Amino acid sequence: MVSEFLSELEGPLKTIDDNGEVIRAREIINPGKNYDGYWTAEDMARQFKKAIAIHKRNHPNRIGLWAFDNSSNHNCVAKDALVVNRMNLSSGGKQAAMRDTIVDGIHYTMVFPDDFANESLRGNPKGMKEVLKDRCLWIHGLPKTCSRCRADDKHLDRVDCCAERILELQPDFVAQRSMLEEIAREEGQLIIFYPKFHCELNFIEMYWGASKRYTRKHCDYSFQGLQSIIPEALDSVPIETIRRFSWKAFRYMDAYRKGLTMGAAERAVKQYKSHRRISENQMLES
Repeated sequence: MVSEFLSELEGPLKTIDDNGEVIRAREIINPGKNYDGYWTAEDMARQFKKAIAIHKRNHPNRIGLWAFDNSSNHNCVAKDALVVNRMNLSSGGKQAAMRDTIVDGIHYTMVFPDDFANESLRGNPKGMKEVLKDRCLWIHGLPKTCSRCRADDKHLDRVDCCAERILELQPDFVAQRSMLEEIAREEGQLIIFYPKFHCELNFIEMYWGASKRYTRKHCDYSFQGLQSIIPEALDSVPIETIRRFSWKAFRYMDAYRKGLTMGAAERAVKQYKSHRRISENQMLES
């Protein structure tokens, strides 16, 4: 399993440290219970921080724009994030301990303090009912989740049907971002996510394809051979080719912005080889 960061400027993201050693953002693992385990959101977050550090070393005066696809790992939130469906209605028990938060200048805790009157709840996470009481939003008899919310019927006019609905509409819960978004903000970077089901917009997918072609051509088709050839395959794609992949992705973006359907965009991108855009003439022909 390979996780890589690819730059239009320099290809696979890397730098040289003070000792002259090459430091790469790339991570390669052998996934499986009896090998390196499985790639998790926490692994992705650590790699992202490493990649940002490399970028800052290479380009100290530039803010990076980091683009990710919509994989489950990329959209995960931190363990202490404000997520309603991780909460129980009552306090304590098996539920997430969430971070403190501020709403309209008021500080709210999501965990009972160590000197709380009820000793059995000290240090335990608060449930929805207690959190809503803290905010003067609790309505007697509220269910945790009403039947319509369980059916994902959450129209804008339904704001107080159950504890879950009231709490998830609170500004701090609405503002909760993924781990990667939080890291980017902390590091002073920019981050975007590609639309779902549009891998043609992400030029790293073309890079994966080129690396796989090299691997198929040069691998002896043993597991050890695969392990040894993959780093070589990843470094085999020239920067000029990577830049062409990037320009092709930009042409797709330009085509969609101009209103072309997927099929028309495909034809336009193949026929028109401008740097980053589709010509108006090509638009008329499509």
